[in-house]
Amino acid sequence: MIDAASTDNSFAEFLRPVAAGVPPALISPAAFADMEAIVRFLPETLANNTFGFECRMGEELPRADFSVLATTSSGRDSLARLDVASTSSTSLMTDRIWKRVNDFAVQWAEPSSSLYRTVANVWLEFDLDGPTLEIPRPSVFLGLPPYDRDNTQDRAYEPNVDGYRTTVVTATRLLTGRDLPTRVLETLSDCFRALLQHEYVFQVGLMLARDAEAVRMCIRLDSAERAIEYLGQVGWPGSDGDLRGVLELTRSVDYTWLDIDVAETVHPKIGLECYFDRHKQPNREPRWGTFLDSLVRAGLCTPSKRDALLTYFGYVDENAQGVVWPQALRRASQLLDGRSLSTFVRTLHHVKIVYRHGEPLEAKAYLAANHHWHTPRRGSEVDPISLDHPVEQP
Repeated sequence: MIDAASTDNSFAEFLRPVAAGVPPALISPAAFADMEAIVRFLPETLANNTFGFECRMGEELPRADFSVLATTSSGRDSLARLDVASTSSTSLMTDRIWKRVNDFAVQWAEPSSSLYRTVANVWLEFDLDGPTLEIPRPSVFLGLPPYDRDNTQDRAYEPNVDGYRTTVVTATRLLTGRDLPTRVLETLSDCFRALLQHEYVFQVGLMLARDAEAVRMCIRLDSAERAIEYLGQVGWPGSDGDLRGVLELTRSVDYTWLDIDVAETVHPKIGLECYFDRHKQPNREPRWGTFLDSLVRAGLCTPSKRDALLTYFGYVDENAQGVVWPQALRRASQLLDGRSLSTFVRTLHHVKIVYRHGEPLEAKAYLAANHHWHTPRRGSEVDPISLDHPVEQP
C-alpha cells in the first residue's frame, strides 16, 4: 500500500482505516494500493460518502473493483465542478468520458433539469482487473427512486414510466455523447412497462469504462419467482430451466432482485442480487453462513473467501492503535470534544450471482464502507448504519 506520508489526498486517508480491517484474503494490500492510485484523482468531498468493493468469490486472487457514491447532498456539486475541484481532479477534464460525467453532473445539479428531480444518487465504478490507464475511467450507475406507475400522485420525485424513460434518454445522451437508437429505446420501454404495480428499476447503469452499448437495468421485483415471468415478457433468450436452478441457490436469502442488459434486445446475461432484510450482518444473521456455504458447495465461492466475507463486517474508530486517522476527521472530532466518536463501519451489502448461457455461474460480493459519527454509550456497539445506497431498503 502507498505510504501514508507519500500523499496528502484526503480520500486516500479515508480509505486506509477501512483497509486496515479488511481480511487480506479478501482484498490484498496491493489491491488497495491500486485503489489509492484511482482516488487521488477524485474530488476529496466524495470521501465523505459510502464507497464499496466488488469481490469475485470464486477465485483465490484477493482483488476487488472499487466504487464510490455521490449523493444530492454530498458529491453532486463536486462532480459538477471537476474543472475547479482540485489540481488532480482538473486533470480528469482532459478525458472525454470524465468530461461527459461533468456535463451530466452540471445538469443533475441544475434545479430546472429533470435529472435534478429523478436521479437520487450516482455510483462511479472502477474496474481494476484490466489494463492500467493514465486516467481511470468510471462506469456510471444512476440511482432512481420508486415511481407511481399510474402517476396518480403529483410528486416530482415519483415519475411515471415515460418520466423514467426520459431520465434514461437524457442521461445516456450526456454520458455517451449519442442518442439511444430507436429500437433500444423501444426495448427499454417494454422493460419498464412489464413491471407490476410495486416493482421498479432502482438503478440504471452505463458501462462507460467498457465501451458497452447495452444499458444495465437493476430491478426490484415482487418475488424471486417473478423473474421467470418477467424475463419471458421482455423477450429474454435464456433458459427457464437454467434460471430455476440458479434461483434455488437464493432460497435462503430474503430478497432476490434482477439485473438485465438491454440493447436492441434483452441480452442473455443476467444477475440475481441477493439481500438479507435490513442488511443484517453475519454476526446477527446466521443465514449468511448457510447461504455462503451453499455457494461454496456449488463451486461459486472459495472456502477462504467465504471465511473472509463472514469476518468483513466490523468497525474501527479514531482511538484504534496503529491506524492513521484522516486529519480532517481528527480536527472535527476535537471540535466535538468527545460527544461523538469518528468511526468507519464495514458492511457486507449483498451477493450477486451472474448467469451467462453456456458458461459457468459466477458470484460476486459487494462490500460497503463509510464514515459514521458514533455516540458512545456504555456497553453499546456500533450497528450497521444506513449506507445511503441507491437500493431501497425492503
